[in-house]
Amino acid sequence: MRLSLIIGLLFIAPFLKAQDLEFADIDGEGEFETDSFYDESAFVAWWDFDHELIPCADMYDNSWDSLNVNLPNLNARDSIDGICLKLTEDDCDYFHPCPGVINSDYGWRHYRMHKGVDIDLETGDPIYAAFDGVVRISKYNYGGFGHYVMIRHYNGLETLYGHLSERMVQPNQTVRAGEIIGLGGSTGRSTGPHLHFEVRYKGLPINPNTIIAFDSSSLKMDTLNLTVADFKAVSPPKTQAVYHRVRSGDTLWAISRRYGTTVTRICRLNGIRSTSTLRVGQRLRIR
Repeated sequence: MRLSLIIGLLFIAPFLKAQDLEFADIDGEGEFETDSFYDESAFVAWWDFDHELIPCADMYDNSWDSLNVNLPNLNARDSIDGICLKLTEDDCDYFHPCPGVINSDYGWRHYRMHKGVDIDLETGDPIYAAFDGVVRISKYNYGGFGHYVMIRHYNGLETLYGHLSERMVQPNQTVRAGEIIGLGGSTGRSTGPHLHFEVRYKGLPINPNTIIAFDSSSLKMDTLNLTVADFKAVSPPKTQAVYHRVRSGDTLWAISRRYGTTVTRICRLNGIRSTSTLRVGQRLRIR
């Protein structure tokens, strides 16, 4: 019964109006999402989309996925050196996503890779497409980006715009540089209003500061020459192992609090259980 209902919804969805759609999107974890930002006139179903319009189809081996951010998943060592991307043809080919200062930069943060930059804004501020292109993803992600949009551009790059309060474009929709694609917000995993902005090439993140001068809201270059060095930040930094010598009265919980980690992580690193008895003088690896 549930399977036949889902098949029925997939069949009739292209013919329904925005207000008729109760489940307009499905997030990456397979849960239905109610989306009130559906624009019927802009929507192009994948079976109606002319795949010859996919930007840089040959470069991406005709990959076009409207659900998975990380596809295609290119290895940074595979044929990166010597890639040259013409970013713009003239001054009007780039538009800054939104004005504002960077309050969290690209790189490793709390043992997690932060694959973009966070730009300060107010909820409701307009968010603009950086270059001409076609929307690959427009959906909601509960565990991270919240409302977000991803665009494949004609210059070979992809850009991602996360934590939006509202999405104003749909998958397979053609957009121009400077077109409003959504409104800023704090949806998903966010502690306050900001735009999470990423630049990617074939699924691999590139430091946005490499090509964009955020202090002047302009491009630093017209042509981007990619090398393996542009993706080195994807690898976690090498950190020196940290150990703790157990003293009288120590508990796993107290040790984890002291070092800002978890009991589960300490147990995994040392092959012990949370109920294991600690011995005075015992050496525990923390990181």
